[in-house]
Amino acid sequence: MLLLPSSIAPGQWVVCMRLYVRALSYFKADWPAVIALLALIGLSTAVGLLMAWPMAILIDSILAAPAAQDWVHRLFLGLLPSNHVGQIIGLGVCGLVLKFLQDILSMLQTIVSNHINYNGLMRVRCDLYRKLQSLNLAYHKSRPQGDVIYRVSSDTFGFQAILQVLIATLVASLTLIVMMSVLMSRSVPLTLAALSIAPPLALLNVVFGRRLKERSIECKEQDAHFTSVIQRSMATIGLIQAFGREHDEFGRFEQRSRGTIAAWWRLNRQQMLYNILIGSVFGIGGAVVFVYGGYLVYRDQFINHTAGGLTVGDLMIFTAYLGMLWGPLCSLTGFLPNVQGGVAGAQRVFEVLDRTATVTDAPNAKPLPVRSRVLELDHVSFGYGADTPVLKDVSVTIAPGQMVAFVGPSGVGKSTLLSLLPRFYDPDIGAIRLDGHDLRQFRVADVRRHVALVLQEPVMLPTTIAENIAYGLPTASMAQIRKAAQMAGAAQFIEQLPDKYSTVVDEGGQNLSGGQRQRISVARALLTEAPFVVLDEPTSALDPHHESVITQTLGELKGQRTIILVSHRLSTVMECDQIFVMDCGRIVERGTHAELLELGGVYHAMARQQLRLDDQGRDTVMLPKVA
Repeated sequence: MLLLPSSIAPGQWVVCMRLYVRALSYFKADWPAVIALLALIGLSTAVGLLMAWPMAILIDSILAAPAAQDWVHRLFLGLLPSNHVGQIIGLGVCGLVLKFLQDILSMLQTIVSNHINYNGLMRVRCDLYRKLQSLNLAYHKSRPQGDVIYRVSSDTFGFQAILQVLIATLVASLTLIVMMSVLMSRSVPLTLAALSIAPPLALLNVVFGRRLKERSIECKEQDAHFTSVIQRSMATIGLIQAFGREHDEFGRFEQRSRGTIAAWWRLNRQQMLYNILIGSVFGIGGAVVFVYGGYLVYRDQFINHTAGGLTVGDLMIFTAYLGMLWGPLCSLTGFLPNVQGGVAGAQRVFEVLDRTATVTDAPNAKPLPVRSRVLELDHVSFGYGADTPVLKDVSVTIAPGQMVAFVGPSGVGKSTLLSLLPRFYDPDIGAIRLDGHDLRQFRVADVRRHVALVLQEPVMLPTTIAENIAYGLPTASMAQIRKAAQMAGAAQFIEQLPDKYSTVVDEGGQNLSGGQRQRISVARALLTEAPFVVLDEPTSALDPHHESVITQTLGELKGQRTIILVSHRLSTVMECDQIFVMDCGRIVERGTHAELLELGGVYHAMARQQLRLDDQGRDTVMLPKVA
């Protein structure tokens, strides 16, 4: 009842319980440790409860006339000598032993708790990272990288918070039952007076629970945006410095930083107001117990001399138990505010985990052994949005070993078409087939093993050049790596580096030129065993000499691999078996270089801009256009 107060709608109760159960499932493998943790907390709590008794026994049974003794008095006195001096020393030793025992139990409790927390954190992060890897590129392009980083690095701690709050609530319930039993045995009226603060505590926690949850979610969202601003700024630092936009970017950073701090201030104000009101309730409760308890002791011991009445030692027990009583009481009534930070983080994690990947293996997906195959695009249409088709009714058949190219102006869908081949996306209409079978019939991993992709913007990893080249084939030997680098025209500059193939690439390849990164990327694709080598503008960052090296290498691979090119440079595609000219998402021309020149259409117009043609439209000198 305290976990889900009446202010929560019945339907929300189910949602809350499902979230708690789902969050706790990440700690299921550590259930023996959880049980051990509960046992340690129980022992530590029991020792804490006993620590108040040596002083009470000293006052009631040794320094004053012995009063009626309960089992706790008899337990301690039974361990002590019969003389008063020995009893006083013994009670001091008992207090010291209890303190040491509580410290040891607290240390063990921390060790076991950290073990459980870190194991659960690892499982959550691994699940989230695996899910992020499975989501298609459209998701990642629509989200700031900083938001993804924040969810993995910070929001995942919410699962620990939920577990700890739930354990604290369970322990608080048991502790409260034990303490109430002890206190009720001493004085029922004084116990009820101490518990009179429960209703206002519950009311405060219900009201502030909702507010703190809203503020916690707002803070996490602001932190995620702040992380994104930093990530974007550092990723584009060269552009910022080149155009002198440091002041503008700092203004954006400062604005987002102020927004983040403002959100945390709003949360802190609610927390401070909550703590002030809770402290006031506790202060009033303490005053009530002090005044009423003092009156009962005075009445029973100094006026009526009532046998079995409330003693000074009993009042000390009540006073000592106040903090221990109100702590569990606060944990129970404050469950909602305490758990909201963890819930906010867990909800953001579950938002990602519950997303359905648009490109997944079919239930009956078949394996696809790697070998050369016929590639067919069968009336393929695709768009990133419902009303914006990028590809329209594209049909192409590519035989094994052919070298083909897609050319055309920017924005006609060439790169989008290439992204469909490894199933980064699936066609909206039509199908892509291998040997006549739709790619969606096969396992995604098997389809992607058929394709070695060279992106327009080369991706470099912060590791050695050799490991960068061998990324698609980690088992490759150094001889294979060198051969791939030689074929890609990268061997010459690599051999001139001080550490050669062991040279470590900086983050983003900043210690390499654009052309060097491009050649390493080509070498990476050539090294793989994939039957399809797909290159998006492979020579865009190369000079004419290295462009000719790459073109010659691709020509030599004809018949061994199926080469698929996207290029603006017609000098790169002149030797292709087929050239597909695209415009407005459609293939408008197709044929060899010579055949397309004779058509006098779009390709012929592109050729006149890039190549020296005679009056009859024949290419006389191959001359790549210099941007």
